[in-house]
Amino acid sequence: MTATPASQRIEPSSAVRAILETDTPESQLLRHYLRFTEAILAPDPAGIDGVVTPDARFHELEAIGYPPGPEGFKLFRRQVNAAIPDEHVFITAVRFEGEDIIEADLVISATHTGEEFMGIPAAGRKIRFDVGARGRFVNGKMAERWDRANFEDIRRQLTSPIQ
Repeated sequence: MTATPASQRIEPSSAVRAILETDTPESQLLRHYLRFTEAILAPDPAGIDGVVTPDARFHELEAIGYPPGPEGFKLFRRQVNAAIPDEHVFITAVRFEGEDIIEADLVISATHTGEEFMGIPAAGRKIRFDVGARGRFVNGKMAERWDRANFEDIRRQLTSPIQ
């Protein structure tokens, strides 16, 4: 079975697609965000280096104990990609602060079919959760990120009985 390419696992809402059809600073920032999202969904995290600054900060990951910077982020993404290789990102809405900050409302859905995740062995459970994403870009690359997700809800979904 061939994995679905990362670009096909990102689905912008019609409102987000409408922004992409314009030629504005906001649409350019959104394109940078989509390139970043595509790189993090790829099975090989090597592409992350092309979409993040060398001194990038991932505040939400550092807060839960991951090493700072791109290396900690790549470690996290290797774990996620190995655990839920079919991760799908639906971008419901975006907002902008100036020309360098984007906020995105995301709905993530996936099936835990791969490696252990959050200390939980894979059992084919489907999960769905919201992410409030906020990122600051410098020269088209992610420089800082503050994402919010309910990790307790994700853990609950990963351990609930399969229906």
